[in-house]
Amino acid sequence: MGQTYVVNGAKLKCTMGTVDAPLRTTPGRRVKLRGKDRANIGDCKPIINIGPFGVCKVTHIPCVPVCIPWLNGKMNVLVQGLPALVNNSMTICPVGGGVIKIKNDGQ
Repeated sequence: MGQTYVVNGAKLKCTMGTVDAPLRTTPGRRVKLRGKDRANIGDCKPIINIGPFGVCKVTHIPCVPVCIPWLNGKMNVLVQGLPALVNNSMTICPVGGGVIKIKNDGQ
């Protein structure tokens, strides 16, 4: 399967988490795909954009995700001025060292 765009409601997986978490796009998004808000590499704020992944396997406490901006965005397609988030994008949690990836693009 080729590269696909990620939208609001996508499912995320952290290698150090115990459950999947939803991706929520930043409120006020005007760019849509099939009626859902499209995500961009800036959609990486804890709790606002990325929900908790259960219990962190490193800290052994409930997860509060921390992450850097998404990597591997679609650089030539901008959503609200930032590269679009695609299904092979990833980010890192500096607290537990987990790799956060797109499990399902939400489409």
